[in-house]
This record gives sequence, C-alpha cells and structure tokens, in this order.
Amino acid sequence: MLADQRIVTKIPLNEIWDDRRTLTNQRIRNLDRNALAELLRAGLVQFALADCGLKLAWIPTEQCFEFWKSVRSQIADPLKPILLHEFPNEIAYIASEWRGPEGETVILLEKHH
Repeated sequence: MLADQRIVTKIPLNEIWDDRRTLTNQRIRNLDRNALAELLRAGLVQFALADCGLKLAWIPTEQCFEFWKSVRSQIADPLKPILLHEFPNEIAYIASEWRGPEGETVILLEKHH
C-alpha cells in the first residue's frame, strides 16, 4: 500500500506515519490529562489523531493549543477502563507520547467511540 493511502486499521498503533513514510515506532509512554498538559507547557508538540478506518490525521502545530482545548475533556486515564458514557459525545482518547525522527515530541490520540 502506498504511504499516502494508509489508514488506521486497529488501535493501539505500533508505529505512526505521514503521507510519505513511517515516522517512528518509538512510543515513549501513555499520558493522562495532567502529563499531556505538562508536555504542552514544556514546548512545541505535534498532535496526531488515530481513528479506525481513517487516515492518521496530523494537526498543524499552529493549531495545537486550540485542538488541545477542544479535546482535553475527552482524554481518558490510560490506567482505567474507558466508560464512554462518562465522556462528551461518548468519545474518549488514549494519549501517548512518541519521539519523531528528528527528536520532536508527537502526541498521538487514539480515538475510542
């Protein structure tokens, strides 16, 4: 399959990619809402959104804080079961930190609905 046609088929992901190539398979750790907020305060991050059946969506870095504000109430605790009825619109995300090919921080949100 061509990289620009690749879709998410299952979560959790073992690697992340863009339209050209696989970027990394270096998942650092899962994040709760507080740890994710700390990463945002520490510096620039890149968000990617994984939803089964769709392409991996990359959020432009200049939109990262607006995006964060729109999803923060839907970040699930990675150590607890996901109870969708407890989240807005019954959508929850498991967040994880990844290291990109140039050492950049990527935050992957894996969608549960």
